[in-house]
Amino acid sequence: MRKSLKIATVAVVLFLGIAAAVLVFANSQNALATDDAQPTTLPNMQTFFEQNNVTGPCRMRNRGEMRADGFESVTGLFENATLSTVEGSVVSVLRGMLILDTGSGQVRIMIPKAWTVGNQVLNRAELFNGTFVSPGQTLTVKVLKADVFSNASFSVNVMLGYKAVNGTGTHAYAVLPFNIEPAS
Repeated sequence: MRKSLKIATVAVVLFLGIAAAVLVFANSQNALATDDAQPTTLPNMQTFFEQNNVTGPCRMRNRGEMRADGFESVTGLFENATLSTVEGSVVSVLRGMLILDTGSGQVRIMIPKAWTVGNQVLNRAELFNGTFVSPGQTLTVKVLKADVFSNASFSVNVMLGYKAVNGTGTHAYAVLPFNIEPAS
């Protein structure tokens, strides 16, 4: 009984840590597409963590090495990620997330703030307001998918969109501080 309690505790702590890292990353990409004028940058999140004495993803004191401070946390999350493709009709864009209806359910995909289409750079509000694709239209999104947790009842994953193709075959590429290159 004690061993299973320890395992459950470790699983909950791990889940909360990953959720905090995802939250920090999503907020560092700026909040809502319509709120793009309100900057919610990573330094602001670091200030929040410092002011509220949060030194780790689960308020773990004296654990500075576990601090959820940006890029290192995100790279740890996507360390064992895989490349995947999601196709569906656009439902909405909310708080940096694209919601697609795949026919078998809805999925949420984190979408970066800036995208290139041809030689133009568009923000996500411009990209998803009818310029590139509108709600109800079909979209194919290449994603970096990280499986966070899985058991017999459910699984949790995080997807970061890096390339989108609309119904006319036009490509949009996420502006990211790193390159995603499929292995040959």
